[in-house]
Amino acid sequence: MINIVVVYHSGYGHTQKQAEAVLSGLIENSGVEAMLLPIDSEGNIPDDGWESLATADTIIFGSPTYMGTVSWQFKKFADTISKQ
Repeated sequence: MINIVVVYHSGYGHTQKQAEAVLSGLIENSGVEAMLLPIDSEGNIPDDGWESLATADTIIFGSPTYMGTVSWQFKKFADTISKQ
């Protein structure tokens, strides 16, 4: 079974709706296990989220754009995960 994690930051709820739509499409595909992993307002994920990311076959990222780039919360997460 393919394990997919959709990790996202949503400042006003729009990116969350998109992440949920992606998750819905993934779940419809048999043989896929998928979950949402939100980034909080401080740029962190839950402690158990690191294990989910480590065992994922695929990671899908989502972030709103502000002034032409990702949110600072997503950037903080991306900087942290790059060490992994």
